[in-house]
Amino acid sequence: MYHTMPEDSNSPDGSPAIVLLSGLPGAGKTTFALALLSLLPGLHVESDAIRRGLFPQPQYTPDESAAVFDTVERRAAAALARGRIAVIDATNLTRNDRQRFLQLARRTGVPVVSVRVVAPDDVVRERLAKPRDGFSQADTGVFEAMRGRAQPFRRPVVVVDSRFDSAPALQLVLRLLKESTG
Repeated sequence: MYHTMPEDSNSPDGSPAIVLLSGLPGAGKTTFALALLSLLPGLHVESDAIRRGLFPQPQYTPDESAAVFDTVERRAAAALARGRIAVIDATNLTRNDRQRFLQLARRTGVPVVSVRVVAPDDVVRERLAKPRDGFSQADTGVFEAMRGRAQPFRRPVVVVDSRFDSAPALQLVLRLLKESTG
């Protein structure tokens, strides 16, 4: 249900951290997460994969979402306890959505690198209209319903425009992780 590096892999310096991804459906969060995890060992905690694993025919009810995000939080906490980086891949559009992961970081004493993945609306609509691999079932209707929900971060955030080469943003996230865990 989630991407992971070999069990004996740790973060580059052996320190756990959270990379908290945020963005609308189709913005490119999972693509960014997988690119990041190709550069460092960590655990990809993808809410869409967890939802599909728990609910093969998801209904997106509040109770279902609560179960999904409880599982996301538990898996991230387990990764942190093993000294790993947890890359949390979910829309995390509102302060309330992000709060549980920021509280997890405070409870466990680990740093957080926040990343908002963006793309222009027309690019996202085009992406969502095409068949794609992965666990997300979001379509343009879901995007339209969610696009007004995004709230600004109250902390520094790396903003990644997924239309462009992600290498500079990936290097920045790696540097921030190194600085925050060193």
